[in-house]
Parts: sequence; structure tokens; C-alpha cells
Amino acid sequence: MAAWQWLAIGGVLLLLELATPGFFFAWLAVAAVVTAAVAWWAPELVWQVQALVFALAAGLAVLAWFRFRPAPPASPLPDLNRRGAALVGTRLVLDRPIRNGSGRLRVGDSSWPASGPDLPAGAAVRVVRVDGNRLVVVADD
Repeated sequence: MAAWQWLAIGGVLLLLELATPGFFFAWLAVAAVVTAAVAWWAPELVWQVQALVFALAAGLAVLAWFRFRPAPPASPLPDLNRRGAALVGTRLVLDRPIRNGSGRLRVGDSSWPASGPDLPAGAAVRVVRVDGNRLVVVADD
């Protein structure tokens, strides 16, 4: 294959990158351009060697992306859509008593399962962690 053919393949891959979500075809396009440079520098290479150069360049390009990609930005609201996690540290009142480690809490207009030490209804509690959808509470002094 000639160098211009690899450049054409790189151009098609860049167009695919623009037409699809994600960030995948760009690395293959980089590999095609690298292969075009190798094919221009050594035009006597057979297509099988050029395909191997393309595969190696694509693998290295993807590995380089994973190694040097920027870290995703930290969310300003890490507990958004995790309502239970947002309740940790909240002081509440038991809606139903905790007996044998199980009871219920009223949080706003909803009722949550609670676990903790045996406590009577109306006792003040503090949420210490979330276990699935169950709020783990302790008596609030």
C-alpha cells in the first residue's frame, strides 16, 4: 500500500470519529498517519508489514491515551442521586421502634428502613452510614 492510501484511511477514521460518540477512532487515525509516514519512508515494505506497523501504532496510541489522559473533574455534588449517602450525619426521629435491629425512620415525606440498637419510637437518632437502602443509626445524645 502507498503512503497516500494510509493517509486516506486516517482521514476516513477521523470522519468516523466525528460521526460517532466517544473517543476511539482518533487513535486509529493517528496510527494510520504513523503507518503512512513509515510507508513513505520505506515504500518497499509489503502490506503485511504495514498492517503490523498499523496494529502496533494503534496499540501504543491507545495505551498512551490511557496513561496520559486527564483525570475527570471531581463532582461538586458527590452525593447527588445518592439520597441515603446524603443523609449520613443527619439527626432524625424514629417513626417506628427499632426491635431486633430493625425499625423505620421518617425522612421528609418518605419512610426509610433503619437498623441499629433497640430504641423506642420517637427516639432521637443520628445516621452513621448507609447499608444498601437501610440507614444505620445510633442514639443521638
